[in-house]
Amino acid sequence: MYYPPSNAPKTSVYRDIIILLPTRFLFKKTIFHFHAAGLSEEYFSFNKWGKYLINLVYNKPELSVANSRFNPDDGLFFQSKINSFLAYGIPNTYPKDTKKVFFDGNGVLNILFVGLLNSTKGEGFLLEAVGLLVNKNYKIKLRIAGVFETDDYKEKFFARVHELKMEDHFEHLGVITGDSKNQAFLKADIFCFPSFFVSESLGVVILEAMQYKLPVIATRWRGIQSIVADNESGYLVDIKNEHQIADKIEYLINHPEIIKQFGIRGNDLFYEKYSLPVYLKSIEHEFYKLNS
Repeated sequence: MYYPPSNAPKTSVYRDIIILLPTRFLFKKTIFHFHAAGLSEEYFSFNKWGKYLINLVYNKPELSVANSRFNPDDGLFFQSKINSFLAYGIPNTYPKDTKKVFFDGNGVLNILFVGLLNSTKGEGFLLEAVGLLVNKNYKIKLRIAGVFETDDYKEKFFARVHELKMEDHFEHLGVITGDSKNQAFLKADIFCFPSFFVSESLGVVILEAMQYKLPVIATRWRGIQSIVADNESGYLVDIKNEHQIADKIEYLINHPEIIKQFGIRGNDLFYEKYSLPVYLKSIEHEFYKLNS
């Protein structure tokens, strides 16, 4: 059995328990792939019956796979016989015969964020950072893609856009797929992902940004630290820190040659470590460990 456990919200964990209770023990071997990191930390927030059920269905798998050594060691917590660390790999969707146009320092800097808009993905701190720079008369356009988790949060977010007088510097793209997603990445100069989301394990959208030769500004949070090469393909900042985000964006505005340098380096790293063929070869190797 191969299964990717959830860790939040609790309803997702109970859903997994309902699925695993009647099925896991039908299989000789179990592989848990912790795409959502941190079940071992969330475990302590459950009552005694929840803990009992979690232990019952998750304990002692033959193989556990985590996306990064920076993530909580869920496999160790659940006494997995083999613990492996393996980053994602994704298909390359960069349009063929498309030449990347890099920011030259003379126009508007386009910043892109993609993710669930729930506050802990850090989009609010990114908004504040851009607001600081707009007040310094920098020409910036912030585009945010994704769905707001609640209508109340959406209302508060747009109210803050208005308070910062950023209506002309902000655009909500909604959910983007296919060509609209390609165009959003192609138009961007920088990708920002200041997440501190409880289930964050790697940040697949960062890999997508690396495909499109975008420098990445992201947080020192869990597996994100594994894929953003600080001062090589982008910058790592502390969580919940709009001033650090603003400083890094400002530096890139004033050093447009670094945008190109970081973008190309990130693209090289994508093909070396995170392309789909590399991932499939690596995950196959992990599965073969069960037969050794």
